[in-house]
Amino acid sequence: MNQFKKALPLFFVIAGVLWTSTPSFAQSPEAEQDSLMSYDLEEIFVSSGSVFETEANTITRVSIADLERHNATSVSDLARTIPAAHIQTNSRGESLIYIRNAGERQVAVFFNGALLNIPWDNRVNLDLVPASVIGGITVSKGVPSVLYGTNVLGGAINITSRVTEAEGSFTEIGGSYGGHATSNFSATHLSSLGHWKVGAAVGYSNRDGLPLPDDADVPFSQDSDQLRTNTDREVLNVYGQVSHSFSSGTELGLSYLFLDGDFGIAPESHLDPAESSIRYWRYPHWQNNTLVLNGLVPLGPQAILKGAAWGNWYNQDITSFTGADYATVEEQQEDTDQTFGTRISIIKPLASGELIIALNGLQSEHSEVSYEVPQSGDPEIETDPAEVFSQFVYSAGIEYGIQVQEAYKITVGGSLDGITTPETGDKPSLDPFLDYGLNSGVQILLSENLLVRGAAGRKVRFPTMRELFGVALNRFLLNPDLSPESSFISEIGLSQRGDTFSGELIGFYQRTFDTIDQRRVEVDGNTLRQRVNLEGSRVWGIESGFNSKLAQKLTLEGHLTWTHPRAFEDGETVFLTEKPEWLGSLSLRYNQPQGLSFFGELLYRGDAYGLSEENEFVTLGSALVLDAKVSYRFSINSVFGEWYVRVDNIFDATTLPQLGLPGAGRLVRSGLSISL
Repeated sequence: MNQFKKALPLFFVIAGVLWTSTPSFAQSPEAEQDSLMSYDLEEIFVSSGSVFETEANTITRVSIADLERHNATSVSDLARTIPAAHIQTNSRGESLIYIRNAGERQVAVFFNGALLNIPWDNRVNLDLVPASVIGGITVSKGVPSVLYGTNVLGGAINITSRVTEAEGSFTEIGGSYGGHATSNFSATHLSSLGHWKVGAAVGYSNRDGLPLPDDADVPFSQDSDQLRTNTDREVLNVYGQVSHSFSSGTELGLSYLFLDGDFGIAPESHLDPAESSIRYWRYPHWQNNTLVLNGLVPLGPQAILKGAAWGNWYNQDITSFTGADYATVEEQQEDTDQTFGTRISIIKPLASGELIIALNGLQSEHSEVSYEVPQSGDPEIETDPAEVFSQFVYSAGIEYGIQVQEAYKITVGGSLDGITTPETGDKPSLDPFLDYGLNSGVQILLSENLLVRGAAGRKVRFPTMRELFGVALNRFLLNPDLSPESSFISEIGLSQRGDTFSGELIGFYQRTFDTIDQRRVEVDGNTLRQRVNLEGSRVWGIESGFNSKLAQKLTLEGHLTWTHPRAFEDGETVFLTEKPEWLGSLSLRYNQPQGLSFFGELLYRGDAYGLSEENEFVTLGSALVLDAKVSYRFSINSVFGEWYVRVDNIFDATTLPQLGLPGAGRLVRSGLSISL
C-alpha cells in the first residue's frame, strides 16, 4: 500500500504527459444530462456568448450529476470534485475549503449571489450547507473578476439553487442510512409554469459520530475505539424560492434558506489534558437564515443590470466543558450576527469588447455574551453585558474585456476596496483599511479546441473582526497591530476539449505579503494563541486534470495538484501549516440510464506539516483513500429511481489533516431516491 501511495503522483505525471502529447483530443465528453439546471439569474457573472471563457483565470463547474455521483449530503462532500481544493475540519468543528493552499478566510462562498461567509470571521461551515438545494457550483480560482468584491484572493465559489427549465413539475424524495446511525433524508419539489418558477425543499441529517480508523493515534480525550469523541451532528434545512420573468426581459427572484443544527467538536487527541489546555466544546444551538432578492434588468437593447440584495441572520451558542466526558459546563458564549449586503453590476458591450461596472457592499453586526457557569455551591456569577462589533465592507470595480482579433481576448480591471469598524465592543477603535485590487488576463484560441490563457493581478484580504477583537473564551491574545494581507496572483493554463478527451494543465504562483497566521505565547503560565503578520508566504505549483470517455458508458477522470507552500520568517522559509503538497483523485464510472452502474474513486493527500505546542513542525503524513458505489437505476411508468450502496474509505485508512484530529474511517451506507 505504501509503494502504491508513492507511485500515485507518478501516474498523474504520466497521464499529463500522454495528454499533452496527444494532438487530436477535443471537447470534454458529454456528461450525464442534468435533470435540473443552474439558474442564470442567480449567477454572479454573465457570459457574453463568446467562445472564450467568461474569465481568463481558472473556472471549475460542478453539476448535479457530480452531486448525485457522490451522494453528497452537504457542500463539504463535493470538495473532491474540485481540482486543487480540499476540505478540512478545524479545531472549532467547521468544515472549511482551501483552494491551491490559500487560507480559508481568503475564499468567498456565495449562494444565489449572496455571501454565505459569516463576516465576523469570513468563513462558513460547509458541512452544514445541504446538497439537496444545489443546482450547480462554479469555482473561480486565481484572480477573480471585480464582480466578486473584496477578500477573494484565494478564490470564489458561487452556489446556485435548483430549478427546472422544462414546463411542468418535478418532485424528488431521497434518503440514506448507514453505520453509526448516519442518516439523511430530503424532499424537493420544483415547478415551471409559464413565466413563473417555484421551488421548495426540506432536509434532515443526523449521525452519532464519525467512525474512527482502527490505526488512528488518539491517546488522549478519546472514550471509544469506534467513534471519534464528540463528533455527533444533527441538521435541519428548509428552502424556498420563486422567480418571475417579465415580457420586458426583466427577471426577479426571491429565495430563502433556513439551517438549524447542533453538533460537537472533536477534541485535540494528541495533547495530554494534564499538561495542555484542551478545547472541549459543543454547539448546542446553530442557526442560519438567508433571504436573497435577485434581479436582472435589460438597459436598452444591449446593456444588462444584475443585482442581488440579501439579509443574513445567524446565531450560535458555544458551550465549553471541563473534560472529555462533556458533563460539566465551564463557560458559555452566545453569538448573534446580522448582515445586509448588496451586489450590483452593469454589463455593457462597447466596440469589440465588454465593460463591467461592479459595486459590492455589506454591513454586519456581531454581538456576543461570554460568561462562566457557576458550579454547584459556587456563588452566582453576573453575566457581562453583550459586546457589539460592526463593520462595513465595500468594493467598487471596473473591468473591460476586449476581443482584439477573432482568436485573442484581453481583460483588464481594477477595484478600490475598504473596511471600517465603527463598533469594537470594549476593544480600542481602529482606523479604516483602504486598499486596491487589480486583475488582467489574456486568452488565445490556438485552434477550435485548444485554448491558452494567462491571468495576473493583486488582491487584498482584510483582517476579520474575530481576528482583530475575538478572544474565543480566553484562548487568544489580541494583536492591535494586525494588518491586511495582500497577494500578487498569477497563472498560465492550457486547455483542450473534445468529444472523447479533455484536459487542462495550469501553472500558478501566489506571493502573499503580511500573511496572517498564529503563534503560541505564554501569559501568566498559560499558553495562548495570537494572530500575527508573517513576513509573507509563497505558494506555487501545477494543477492538472483530465476527463476521458473510454467507451460509451465508461468514463475515467482525475486531477492532481502539486504545490510548494512556504512562509518567510526571519529571512528564512518555513512550512505553511496544514497545507498538503499533493492533492489528487482518480475516478472510474460506468453509467447506465437503467440497470447497474458503478463508481469508484481514489483520493490522495500528500505530506503536510502541523505546528506542535513547542512551535516545532511535525509531519502529518500522506494518505490514500478508496471510495466505491454500486447503484441500480430503474423506472416504473413515470417514476424514476436509484438504489445504491456506498462505502467510503474502504480500507479504513487514517488521514491526519491536523495534529490530533484524524479524519473519518470506513463508513457504509445505503440509499434510495425517487423522482416523479
